[in-house]
Amino acid sequence: AADNVSQVTMKAAVDAIVIASGDGDFIPLVEYLKNQGRRVEVMAFGPSASGKLREITDEFTDLAEDPGRYILKR
Repeated sequence: AADNVSQVTMKAAVDAIVIASGDGDFIPLVEYLKNQGRRVEVMAFGPSASGKLREITDEFTDLAEDPGRYILKR
């Protein structure tokens, strides 16, 4: 993931980024985005999400808290 950080480019109009993953491999990207002045929100299932990722985001939405809202029924 660290190699991918250098490949990120953004227009000035981007204020916030939402990542739908709890994978700790996104930590360098989140740190980079925050250092660029961007708001970073993460949506993931809390029990399997990286604790460090949860700590460094501006807002964390735990999808496990209301599974009926986020999980499609078949």
